[in-house]
Amino acid sequence: MFLRYLLLPLMAATLLTACARDDEAVLRAKLDQWFVVDRLLYFKSATRCTAAMYAVSDSRPRDALDVTYTPDAAKAAFVDGTVAAVRMKGFSPNDLTDAMLLSGQGIFGKDALRAGARAVDCLKGTLTEGYLHVALTRAGAVLAYDRETEGLIVLDHVQGRLFYIAGDV
Repeated sequence: MFLRYLLLPLMAATLLTACARDDEAVLRAKLDQWFVVDRLLYFKSATRCTAAMYAVSDSRPRDALDVTYTPDAAKAAFVDGTVAAVRMKGFSPNDLTDAMLLSGQGIFGKDALRAGARAVDCLKGTLTEGYLHVALTRAGAVLAYDRETEGLIVLDHVQGRLFYIAGDV
């Protein structure tokens, strides 16, 4: 009888942990390959979505992330690799996504939009949602997409914030 009372909380904790799509420590380690991740500002991972916001101590990506500067180059990087990143002076991530969709470079843009749409439940009604909107409309912000996790990554170089959003259908 005592064993059952001991095992029930352990089983419940295991089930609750299994309901999360991503683990924060694993996500942080992945993002830290490409960005100088400082402290966690927001994290929520549910069965179908993950949203995270980190402070960064450097407003530039690490050298390990090949950042392209045109939609064509971003498309080539996206097709050839696991992660693709693009930054264009005077263009926000929203502008870049629109430009890629309209110029026939649509796969990167479509996947980025899909990742954002799937993650809505992990952001809805939070301050992070507003900060992400600002980052998506900030000219010069880095837009990246990780094919492995199907995650959209946005680096807001002005506010020193890094966003990661992803979700499943």
